[in-house]
Amino acid sequence: MIFSPRRAVGATALVAAVLVVSGCGGGSAPPPRTVPVTRAAVETGVSAQGSVAATANNNIGFPTGGQLTEVNVDVGDQVRAGQVLAKIDDFNARQGVERAEAALAGQEAAYQQALDNTAVDGAGNSVAQARRIVQATEGQVDATLDADNEAIHQAERANANADAAATAAETNFRKTSQACSAGGGAAAYSNPGLIPPLAPPAAQQGNTSCILLPGAQNQLAMAQQGKAQAEAQLSQARSKKQIDEASGRVQVEQARNGLVQTQNQLDASRASRPHELDGAQAQVDNARVGVQSAQRDLANTTLRAPVDGVVTAINGAVGEFLQPSSGTTPLAPGGEAAIPGAASAAGAGAAAASMGGGGASPGRPGGSQFLVMQSTSGFSVVAPFQEIDAASLVPGQAARVTLDALPDVTIDGTVLAVSPASTDIANVINYYVTVAVARPDPRLKDGQTAQASVITGEGLDAVSVPNSAVVRQGDRTSVIVVEPGGRQVPTPFTPGLVGADRTEVRSGLTVGQQVLVAARR
Repeated sequence: MIFSPRRAVGATALVAAVLVVSGCGGGSAPPPRTVPVTRAAVETGVSAQGSVAATANNNIGFPTGGQLTEVNVDVGDQVRAGQVLAKIDDFNARQGVERAEAALAGQEAAYQQALDNTAVDGAGNSVAQARRIVQATEGQVDATLDADNEAIHQAERANANADAAATAAETNFRKTSQACSAGGGAAAYSNPGLIPPLAPPAAQQGNTSCILLPGAQNQLAMAQQGKAQAEAQLSQARSKKQIDEASGRVQVEQARNGLVQTQNQLDASRASRPHELDGAQAQVDNARVGVQSAQRDLANTTLRAPVDGVVTAINGAVGEFLQPSSGTTPLAPGGEAAIPGAASAAGAGAAAASMGGGGASPGRPGGSQFLVMQSTSGFSVVAPFQEIDAASLVPGQAARVTLDALPDVTIDGTVLAVSPASTDIANVINYYVTVAVARPDPRLKDGQTAQASVITGEGLDAVSVPNSAVVRQGDRTSVIVVEPGGRQVPTPFTPGLVGADRTEVRSGLTVGQQVLVAARR
């Protein structure tokens, strides 16, 4: 076994007391027993009791609750990663997949509809049509104004002709009237505006000018009337042009406003189309995720082995309803081995509580988990070390493991990890330590009680003396050297490592000296 320095103090003090008593006793004492100071291996370390743990321990179950329909393994079966272990009713999960696939099909159709949307093309056609309407309206207005200008031009020519005709008729009337006046008809025809009588007076019947004067006067009236009509037509043509110009401006602005509106619709359609497609695609992606989630739920109705291992517990029979799995494995430091007893503590406590308080009852294997698996790749030993011992432990230190169930077996190991956090066990601070077993014995089983002894110091060829020869008094460490003549000389020395049966000598003694040891009883 590994010897702790704290325990060595008490042992050497007891040896010193034995030597003192034997020296003071009366009668013939047996000859003193001595041993030489020699070179030997000295080891020191700390130990703690723990348990054997599989290198990996898995609490597995179904993510969702349901009725158990198949259990394909038994406790103790060796299983391979991916092997089907059990199944629950998958009706709801299959329905969920169908609903999700239908939703995906609907969203894909909506996306295709958005992709085929002709809003942009239609808006572009409307813009082209609006441009044609603007051009046609401007052409119509221009044509109308050209016609108005031509009408004005004709009215102006007609007005000029009427004005010339009126001027000529007035000149002719004046001349004819003057000629008639010269013949004595001035009084009768002095007013050109009067309509002459049907027949001139007898005195003027012989004057030709007087005879022509009524006709000249009638021509003048007709010319003046034609001039007034021409002026009215010219004014009417000019007024019509002004009206047509105003109406044309309104028509053109209305057509241009229609073009602006259709252009705005086109711009809006172009701007919104990418976002509409992005939104439709996002809905498709979301529906596709829904299908994947539903398919995962369906796959989760079949329980498969996550790793190679052996089934150590099954809690459920076909036809029973299982709750969603929520248990986790408390891992020991440095790997995937479980802390012994912690994984099923809650389940065992619940089982005990359900029994009422009527005496002891066995814990439920695996706790509340449906199925528990353990890896068969190897074992570790997990043990809680008191804080004063754990302070000297680091990964890589050598260790030896013994088992209560296998007293003839001692297994070499190595410290794999030391927990950075403490655990309170019975009001004592402990730190869990994982010891990796180098060559496990085939008889090892998960949960076996084990003693882990870790070597914290080692001298392979150290000058040393038996612990039974060492006397400790306060801070002074000594032995009794027996000289060749039999003289006993108390001799102090500087100790080093203190092992299970020997103490290292740093100085004060030499190899070959004989030292007194406690007498055997």
